[in-house]
Amino acid sequence: MIVSSLSSSTQLQFYIREPSKADIHHIHHDVSSNFYGDDPKPPDRHYPVKHAGLPRGLAVYPLPLKNSDHELNFNVSWIPPFGPPARDYSLEVRSVTDTVDCRTPMCYEYNIPGESTWWLIPAFSNPIVETCAVRPGCAYMVRLIAHPWDGQTSANLLVELDECVENVCSCAHSPRLPAPLVSTKTVVIHDEMFANITWSLQPPQYLQRLPSGLRKKSYIVSLGKQMVSDAHPAPWFANIITRNVDADGLISVGDSPHFILLPVIGQKGERKDKRLKSDKPEVKLLARVTLIDDRGCLGPAGNATAFNPSAEPSKFSFGVYAVILAIAGAWVLGVVFVLSARFVKHVLKSLRSTPVSAPLETISRRPAWFPLQLRT
Repeated sequence: MIVSSLSSSTQLQFYIREPSKADIHHIHHDVSSNFYGDDPKPPDRHYPVKHAGLPRGLAVYPLPLKNSDHELNFNVSWIPPFGPPARDYSLEVRSVTDTVDCRTPMCYEYNIPGESTWWLIPAFSNPIVETCAVRPGCAYMVRLIAHPWDGQTSANLLVELDECVENVCSCAHSPRLPAPLVSTKTVVIHDEMFANITWSLQPPQYLQRLPSGLRKKSYIVSLGKQMVSDAHPAPWFANIITRNVDADGLISVGDSPHFILLPVIGQKGERKDKRLKSDKPEVKLLARVTLIDDRGCLGPAGNATAFNPSAEPSKFSFGVYAVILAIAGAWVLGVVFVLSARFVKHVLKSLRSTPVSAPLETISRRPAWFPLQLRT
């Protein structure tokens, strides 16, 4: 190396003085020949990296996201920077609203071509819950970076969205919607079992925490069969039949009772042969009713057990039970009477003392009414 061929004083001068162009060229040539070998040469120091300029005119337009009901995407546009052009761009969208509905991971796009002046983010909907999303009613910080980047310069824009944007509304209030009160019982019609599901809607407990003027749109009524036993911490029910019942009116006033009949055997493939004695399900059935508001948001579900094979009532009627109970009661009373009479006799006999003859009395005593005849 060039350092090893210099004296100690020369080495000190090498680190202190500004190297000349010849020195720089010599050092560059020596290092590349020893350390890099056949690899590409390092960047020429005569041509340092030129960082891209700052993009101008950053603008954001929210649009409905395709294949999604309550999410948006941003159409981000900009004007190319003055000065050095951008090789490519990277785009970041961060949520700055710390609520349950708005707290989502950052949306990030990179390797956007340098000649581009707009981009869509996120580009498509994702069925995974814990993923990047843009939702109405939230605030987002949009950041555009031009590359090569100096590590500091970026175009930033704060975007605050309304509750409803382009007919896409926020569902942050959905956990606070009232849950329907559900009751159900099974009935048999023409040898087929049906679930008679009845429900009503109470006024919300905290009306001020819901959007004003919120109205009912419909109810989703479903009947599901249990797929996991009750021993599991979270038993799961798979829907076998679902119906949509229209509704109207303000949510703030609740709703009057509704009812619907749903067949217990919802699919033809699950229906048993008519020659079999029983057509009843072998697992627990759960009736579920969910409210949908005029924004298309689903509230908490109201549940009720529609059928439980372990708690199925006996086939005996009440009259048969009454007769059996009367016969059993009479038999018990008879046994108690007989045992009690024998017990009383035994106690009295044990308490009565045995008669003993007096020592001065004759062995055979004559009755008082028999006259005494004296011998002459």
